[in-house]
Amino acid sequence: MLSNLQYRDGGRLQDGVGLLTSILTRYTEVGSVQYWREEHALKFKFMVNQAQDDTTLHELLKPALEIFHQLEGQRMRVFDIASRSEEGVSVITITRDVDSMSQREVGLIVELLKGAYKHQLIYDQIYLPQDEQIYQEEMITQMLSSIQNIDVKKNVVALREDDKVLVFKT
Repeated sequence: MLSNLQYRDGGRLQDGVGLLTSILTRYTEVGSVQYWREEHALKFKFMVNQAQDDTTLHELLKPALEIFHQLEGQRMRVFDIASRSEEGVSVITITRDVDSMSQREVGLIVELLKGAYKHQLIYDQIYLPQDEQIYQEEMITQMLSSIQNIDVKKNVVALREDDKVLVFKT
């Protein structure tokens, strides 16, 4: 079935799937990542062991990402942070446009959240050798570049379950 979709989408769906898979492989702190076709954006979801306030998250991330993009000479088209808390666990959703996103920004977001929520961030601690980390970062860069100016025709979501990455069209 995937090969038929690759053909109709000119390989773009494959790049989108590969991008989401590489992000989850490289950054185990990311619980799930979704390509949102309508906004040509990625939605990153993180889980934290405490209730979160959207204002606090904005104060943590927005200035850092604005400075990052200023240094990169880019402007963010889509930037949104939302959190939803239930029974002591919060799901933090960060939405960013694909056009101005880079692998370095994904790493920055993960590092900022790890620094702010050292012991509260919920994720699988999977050992990934240094050479595999570098390879996944290169794949993220390549696939982001591939889909930045092209419309992927499907919404796609990837999540981690039992050390596996599962990908679904939505």
